[in-house]
Amino acid sequence: MRLEKRQQEELNKRKGLATRTVLMTIWLAICFAIAYFIAGYLFEGGYLSENLFYNDLRIPRSVSANGLKIIVSIAIVTVMQIVFSFGFVLASPEGRRRTGDATLHSRNKDPFDDGHY
Repeated sequence: MRLEKRQQEELNKRKGLATRTVLMTIWLAICFAIAYFIAGYLFEGGYLSENLFYNDLRIPRSVSANGLKIIVSIAIVTVMQIVFSFGFVLASPEGRRRTGDATLHSRNKDPFDDGHY
């Protein structure tokens, strides 16, 4: 009976994980599209040049201009996600919750707490 309760609790924790995974994939795709347009703007505006990557950063010339845009886009998405993570930690009550503090109240129900000692 206790094992069944434990399995049920684990299943309840996993509910919604597939939805969250799909939403995070869509979110990353949107961020990547935005970053690709930003990278294109940076290259067209002259803020970044192909010579910077080929000569200064020693990236081989076999990498095309689109490849450079993709590399810059991945870097932009990484920075965006780090900034969003810091924003979550600073602004969200869930992000500001201190971990490791001893308390009598747990967020997770104990499956073995059936009153039998």
